Amino acid sequence: MEPELEERVREAFRDKLRLLPAELHAARGRTEAARGPATLPPSTRVLLKRREVAEAERELQNQRQEFQQRMQRLAQRRQQLARRQEQHRDAVLRFDSFLKVRGRGPGRAGRR
Repeated sequence: MEPELEERVREAFRDKLRLLPAELHAARGRTEAARGPATLPPSTRVLLKRREVAEAERELQNQRQEFQQRMQRLAQRRQQLARRQEQHRDAVLRFDSFLKVRGRGPGRAGRR
C-alpha cells in the first residue's frame, strides 16, 4: 500500500473510532455512552462492548489467579498440618513407650 493512501486510511479510521473521554467514562459498565445508543455509530458500540468484555475477562483472570494462589497456600498449610500431626504422633508414641518402661521401674524405685 502506498504511504499516502495508508496514512489517509489510518486517519479515516482514527476519526471514525475516536471517542470523547467523557463518553468512554460514561460508557464504562454499560454498552451505551452518554449520548445514547441511537446516536452512536455501530462501530463505536462494538468497540465499547469489546472494551467491556476485555475488562470483564481481565477481572475474571485476576480472580482465577487469586483463587489459584489461595489453593496453593491451602495445600501448603495442609502439608504443614500433616507434618505436625505426624510429629505429635511420634512424640506420643515415644512418651507411651517411656511410660511403659517407667511402669516397670517404680517397683525398683519403691524398694529404695
